[in-house]
Amino acid sequence: MSQAFNDAIQLHKQGELDQAELIYRQILDEIPTYSDAIHLLGVIAHQRGQFGRAVTLIKKAVSLAPDAGTYYCNLAEACRMSGDNRGSLEAARKAIALIPHNPDAHNHLGLALQATGQFEEAVVAFKDAIELRPDFALAQNNLGGVYREMEKPDEALAAYREAVRLAPDLALALSNLGQSLLEKNEKDEAEKYCKEAVRLQPAFPEGLSNLGNVLRAKENLKDAKDCYRIALQMRPNVAMIHGNLGQALQQEGSLDEAIKCYEHAVALDSKSSRFESYLASAYAEKDDYERAIKHYRRALNLKPDFAEAHNGLGSVQHELGDFKAAIASFEESLRLKPDFADAYSNLGAAYAELGDMNKASAYYREALKHDPEYAGALAVIATHERDKTPIEDINKMNEFLEREHLTEWKRSTLHHGLAHYYDAKKEYKLAADHAAKGNAIRKELWIRQGKGYSSDDHSGFVTFLMKQFQPPFFERVKGWGLDTEVPVFVVGMPRSGTTLLEQILGSHPRVFGAGEMSIAKDTFDQLPKWMDKQIAPSLCIPDVTKEIIQKAGNEHMSHLRPLHPTADRIVDKMPDNYMWLGFLAAIFPKAKFIYSKRDLHDVAVSCWITNFKQIRWASDQVDIANRIRNHMRLMEHWKKVLPVPILEIEYENTVEDLEGVARKMIDFVGLEWDPACLAFHESKRTVRTASLSQVRQPVYKRSVQRWKNYSEALKPLFDIIDA
Repeated sequence: MSQAFNDAIQLHKQGELDQAELIYRQILDEIPTYSDAIHLLGVIAHQRGQFGRAVTLIKKAVSLAPDAGTYYCNLAEACRMSGDNRGSLEAARKAIALIPHNPDAHNHLGLALQATGQFEEAVVAFKDAIELRPDFALAQNNLGGVYREMEKPDEALAAYREAVRLAPDLALALSNLGQSLLEKNEKDEAEKYCKEAVRLQPAFPEGLSNLGNVLRAKENLKDAKDCYRIALQMRPNVAMIHGNLGQALQQEGSLDEAIKCYEHAVALDSKSSRFESYLASAYAEKDDYERAIKHYRRALNLKPDFAEAHNGLGSVQHELGDFKAAIASFEESLRLKPDFADAYSNLGAAYAELGDMNKASAYYREALKHDPEYAGALAVIATHERDKTPIEDINKMNEFLEREHLTEWKRSTLHHGLAHYYDAKKEYKLAADHAAKGNAIRKELWIRQGKGYSSDDHSGFVTFLMKQFQPPFFERVKGWGLDTEVPVFVVGMPRSGTTLLEQILGSHPRVFGAGEMSIAKDTFDQLPKWMDKQIAPSLCIPDVTKEIIQKAGNEHMSHLRPLHPTADRIVDKMPDNYMWLGFLAAIFPKAKFIYSKRDLHDVAVSCWITNFKQIRWASDQVDIANRIRNHMRLMEHWKKVLPVPILEIEYENTVEDLEGVARKMIDFVGLEWDPACLAFHESKRTVRTASLSQVRQPVYKRSVQRWKNYSEALKPLFDIIDA
């Protein structure tokens, strides 16, 4: 046991924290009261920034060995970093009582006194530490810090200089000396020390730029941007500072500004795979996947073992529905960087859509293991597991939300996750509060990213579509479309039950469920190119020819048929395809159209509480209501003018009579009945929807008339719907 402990200590000193922690834990499995191992686990937690956990562990060690003065030294620092200044002071004084001639104890007392505003006493404590150990560079650095707080810049500068003289490789002292010199307007010397700090400690890049990185990591984006911009005023041609400023801007949602910074960084350093990857990530966030892939490929050409670029490329491949390639990219990222939390989380998302919820959950947990601060993984777990989410996760999410500095994206995601949790717990007021906050933040982010939604514009577009697709149009194009019964379109509002219907159909052995495909809109958008016109696609409708109609049908099938070469029916359940029913009926007159209907109030609630990636109108009550009204207006129009039948299925009927509805749909699409359609929840098919966890369960009734739980919170929305 002694040898194992010594081995762990050596690994710990070498910075191999994971391996050291493993051995400490193995020792504790055999000797649960081994206080040194518990104490050093607390030190590791502190080194990882897990200060609350560090306090808990070191206190446990202290309870087992109350006379260990060194424990109290580290407890003092852990308490101080966790914000417990009083506990820090008590621990430091206890350490001095036990080991009065230990310079570290006096240094920790000085830090505790400084934290509580007792500056003069802190100076005495630091000087005592230096007297006991004259070459104590860290105490000299800390003495400079307290002098700085006392607004004694000359004394602070002298202390920092002495710290650097004693330890020329102490990056912290070098950086502080640089900052102190900068505040005295000695810019050249300040730059020299900041550069030296970065050279010695790569995670501490260039004085102010490093400070900006630290602030950005703490999500204090405003101060971080200020630091980067000040740094750029000093050295405008440093690519890294432009890249770091771009990251801060991207985190706050200012994508266009971020892209400019990244492009500047790339221009300054065209050999940097990191800047190419940054640029790719911003384009991906703007949904410009073509450019995103191009820049990720460039990044990997420059540095094939760049884990972040493999992970980013996988995210784009995932968005495009190429799961095999995405998973390969994520796995390669983890091979190169085994502790990469984001790659674990992305694998979780991919496997969730592939139907392996157990594997998905395990990957999300692995992400949290490597990064306990991974708010996105916590939010997804709460969304999927709902009231079964461990209370520790919920407490952590609420703790995140109490922080002063947290990116808006994380804050919004956490609110939505908690909304699902409290909804399942039937604590509807809390659920409504979190959904409202999450949506308000999300809407602001959409606007900042240039993705704002206009209900008026959408209403105008619906009116125009209705004017274009009138009976004379369908009479003119009659007989032009493709002679195929393969396509089946399940349409409706999001959260109206389209996924459930597709899962039922897709469980039939002769049917392939393709999920949510963008083929219909993509094909429609190509009309101007095919017709050699510089106008909007909808303006092309009056002039389409038989050749164009058949070209559109063949183009659509060229993307649909490869999904399953032998299926008799292929189901596309993109809800928004209701917008293109006139076009689809023209190019596929023998296709089957199924309209999923649900109580509009329940649709509204479900949209409002869901954290959609792309649906911008779902973050505002009035926008949701107006979207629903325009949806109903357009569907009434289609029912009057389409030359093909539409099968209407009500969600509530499906819940009450699953087999009856399933038989009706199978008959409508022209196939024989198969009992497999009733076991849809056992399918392991890919599901691309916000309803991932629900469609892996048998039909349930808890979502029927769910809206009544939110009648007060969503009154403005319901009033518009009911008008």
